[in-house]
Amino acid sequence: DYYFNYDNPTFDKIIADLNLTSDEAKRMTLLGEAQKILADDAVVGFLYELPKVGVWDAKLEGFWENAPIQA
Repeated sequence: DYYFNYDNPTFDKIIADLNLTSDEAKRMTLLGEAQKILADDAVVGFLYELPKVGVWDAKLEGFWENAPIQA
């Protein structure tokens, strides 16, 4: 269910383990491992970023001000 359809069983296991622990040191280790896998696999490579401009009435609520931009 990942946005970019990335599929790596090792990465998925690390994220599952991350969701099961509250130990700060263990979480930092797991996050480091996950980041290394993402970097090694070069999951995404953005070539450019489109500008995002949003204008709406100040009375409107619920807009996501920092929504991701799909390029």
